[in-house]
Amino acid sequence: MPYAIDEELATALVALYPRLVQRAAEPVKVALQRLLDEEHARRGVPDATGALHPFALTQGALLREEFDLSTHAHQEGWTLGALILDVKGMIHVNARHGFPAGDAMLRAVVASLQARFPGAKVVRLHGDNFAVLLVPTSGLSLAQAPRDAVRARLAADVAAALPAGAEVPDFTLARLELTLEQPTHWQVLGPLVWGELERAYTLERLGQAEELQRRRLRLDGFVPAASPA
Repeated sequence: MPYAIDEELATALVALYPRLVQRAAEPVKVALQRLLDEEHARRGVPDATGALHPFALTQGALLREEFDLSTHAHQEGWTLGALILDVKGMIHVNARHGFPAGDAMLRAVVASLQARFPGAKVVRLHGDNFAVLLVPTSGLSLAQAPRDAVRARLAADVAAALPAGAEVPDFTLARLELTLEQPTHWQVLGPLVWGELERAYTLERLGQAEELQRRRLRLDGFVPAASPA
């Protein structure tokens, strides 16, 4: 049975997304759709590219199973491998070949990553920026992900998705090995991983990163003693 939204609830919904609904013919419908999309993202429903929204990582339960199955088995820390990449010159692909071609290319990027790393979690951090999370239960490691091999596979798969004769873009590619010592519960994993992915990608883009970035964070809640006055 359809549910009627009263004026108070409609006003509250529209107030959640004032800029989004500013010129919408049906602002309540637009606000409801955005709210639904965000909830789907948190629950791990893939977007149009086939990748997961960062909400699944930072607000959802993407790593809950990893915590339950593998965290306590790793006495030296919970270790995650990650590849962070983006498409260089995405704006030129859209300008030369149209947005449908650009969308097809992004779907090809995600499909290529999923095929090469079965069991990994592919997250869309930004528009053309993706992360492949080699979670412990996947059995995958960064040793299976050398830069040149990943780039070559991506280039081949993307070329097949682009119009004939189109120039295949290059990719910025960062590699991260992240170890978290003694995480207390699964809710802390997602935001921490997201922050470290952003950090690793920024260092790579600025040319300040090692070929493999390694980070170890201790999460035991230790509070240092106060310094003497």
